[in-house]
Amino acid sequence: MTLETTGPAAALDRYMVANIAAEPVIVEGSGATVTDEDGRTYIDLEAGPGVVSVGHCHPRVVAAVREQVGRLTQSPGRFYSRLSWGLVKRLSELTDGHLSKAFIANSGAEANDGAIKVAIKHALESGKKGLGILAFDHGFHGRLSLGLSLSGYAARKSGFGPYASFPGIVHLPPPYRYRLGKRDYLAEIESALRTRVAGEAAILISEPIWCVGGVYGPPADFWPRVAELCRKHGITLIFDEVFAGFGRTGKMFSYQHFDVQPEIMTFAKAVGGGLPLAGYIATEEVGSALEVGDHFTTFGANNQVGVAAGHAVLDILEEERLVERSAEAGRRFLDGLTRLKSKHLCIGDVRGYGLMLGVELVRDRASREPAAHFARQVQAALMDAGVLVSITGTYGCVLRITPPLVISDDQIDESIAAFDAAFSRCKEQK
Repeated sequence: MTLETTGPAAALDRYMVANIAAEPVIVEGSGATVTDEDGRTYIDLEAGPGVVSVGHCHPRVVAAVREQVGRLTQSPGRFYSRLSWGLVKRLSELTDGHLSKAFIANSGAEANDGAIKVAIKHALESGKKGLGILAFDHGFHGRLSLGLSLSGYAARKSGFGPYASFPGIVHLPPPYRYRLGKRDYLAEIESALRTRVAGEAAILISEPIWCVGGVYGPPADFWPRVAELCRKHGITLIFDEVFAGFGRTGKMFSYQHFDVQPEIMTFAKAVGGGLPLAGYIATEEVGSALEVGDHFTTFGANNQVGVAAGHAVLDILEEERLVERSAEAGRRFLDGLTRLKSKHLCIGDVRGYGLMLGVELVRDRASREPAAHFARQVQAALMDAGVLVSITGTYGCVLRITPPLVISDDQIDESIAAFDAAFSRCKEQK
C-alpha cells in the first residue's frame, strides 16, 4: 500500500468530498494524546468526537480486535453470533434489564433511523390515530435524511430540498436556559400536542443532555415530567445517547442523571472504542414490533471485529472505573474553567456533566451576543499551544470539551492553563 506522506495537507481535498478538514494530519494516538505527521503531540479534548472514551489505541481494544481479526471478521448474515448476543445482553444489564430488545448498527444516524422505524410500527400496532414525532430545536440526531429532519438546525438542512423534510415532525423549544431563559417548557410541549401535531403524537426523541446543540442539560424535574406526559398520551420516549453514553457524563448513560426510563435508547460512538458500532435497544414491548425481515444491515451485529471491540470497551469501563473517573475528572475540569470565568469576561457560561463540558463565549455578558469568530480564534490558539478542542452549538460559540475518560489530572491542569493563555492572547488581538 502506497501512502501520500509528503506535500501540503490541503492537497488531500482533491480526493475527498468537501468536509470540515483541517491541518494538522494526525497519525498516532495513545490515551488522551495524539501525534501529527511532524511528530508534534497534542492533548485531545475532542476524542473523535466523543468516540475514544477509553483512550486512543487502548491495549485491551487493540488486543481484542487483533484476536478477532484472526478468527472471524464478518458473520454470515442469517446466522446467530454468540459474541453479538453477549454484547446485547450486557447492554441490557446496564439498563437494569428495562431495555432488552436490541438492533446492532454502524453509526448514530443509522441507530436513530432504526429507532424511529420500530417506534412507528409499534404505534401503528397500538392503534395510534396519528404518527406525529416530537423533537427539539438545537437537537442533533445525524446527517442522513431522517436524522437531519429530526435535528433542530436549519443551517444543516440548507440546500437539500426535501431531503431533510420527513413528514410529521414538530420541533419544540429545549430548556436552553442560558439563552431561552426560565420558561414553562412542559406547557409548550402540551400546547404543541394540542395545536401543532397532526392527529396524535406517537414519538418523542431527544438527547437527555444536549451536546451538539451547546452542551446543556434541563432542570432536574424536566425529564420525569416529560416521561409522565408521554405515558399519558401513549408516546414512545426515545433517548439519543449517541454522544453522551458510556460514561461520558459521569453516569453510564446520561438519562441516569434523571429519575426516568426511556422506551428506546440509541447508542454509538464510544461503544466501539474507535470502530464503527452502534444500535438501539428497546423495551420488550416496543422492540418486538419488528418481525423477521423488517430491518437489516449488512454489518452491524455481523461485524464481529466491531462487536469484539465493544466487549473490550465495556470491560475497560468497568475494570478501570472510567464512569466514576469521568465524574471526578469532570469536576476538576469544571472547577478550573469556572475560575477562568471570573477572570475572562468573554466567557458567558461554563457548564457540563462529567467530561462533557461547554464554555460559551460571548461578545458581551449583558447582551449574551454569541462570539463565534472569537471562538475560532481561541480554538486556533489552543491548537498552537498543543490542545485540540471542538466548537459546537447552534450559534457556533461553544467550546466543547469531550476528552478520553482516561485524561490525567496533569493533562486537565495543562489544558486549563492553555485556555487561560488563549483567552488572554485572543482578547489582545480583538
